[in-house]
Amino acid sequence: MTEQEFRETVAKNIAYYRKREGLTQGELGEELNYSDKSVSKWERAEGMPDAYVLCKMAERFGVTLNDITGSENPAERDRRAERRKFVPVLSIGLAWLTASVVFFVLTLFVPTLPKLWLAFIYAIPVSFIIATVFSTMWFDLLARCVSVSGIIWGLFVSVLLTFPVSKVLYLIIICAVFQIIVILWFVMRYRTKKSK
Repeated sequence: MTEQEFRETVAKNIAYYRKREGLTQGELGEELNYSDKSVSKWERAEGMPDAYVLCKMAERFGVTLNDITGSENPAERDRRAERRKFVPVLSIGLAWLTASVVFFVLTLFVPTLPKLWLAFIYAIPVSFIIATVFSTMWFDLLARCVSVSGIIWGLFVSVLLTFPVSKVLYLIIICAVFQIIVILWFVMRYRTKKSK
């Protein structure tokens, strides 16, 4: 890539992200302590912001520096990010569809089986397991913490409704201890990540 091609790529990306955020050139310039003329020059590839300003723009737009300087089409990147939101939802929907099919099949072939509705209760921890997998790949620590917590309490509800548990308080205490450990783990991970 030549220097001019690099400038044109950066110019195109700055314009894309500025428009995506609904900012005018003047508003972006004001946030960065530059004039609208400077922003206009950057977007026409007649000038180039320094590395610090590029970092500030990336931070402002909620993207990485590579997103602003890279040659990948930012609109395509945004479409991929949008699709990422639907994949976990569809996967969790598939878990609930499976629970519905299991319930329907058991109702048809073994109607005397007690507690057939538990198929739906078991779908709760399965849904959170799926959410944990996708949050680990694509989402932040908070989403992971929530999904792991959902596994804990989904299993709690499943065990509570499946087996006659005479000592429910003990089960609650066990789950609460796991919950505290999960929260502490993710707080530690967050602080480690923030200190880097």
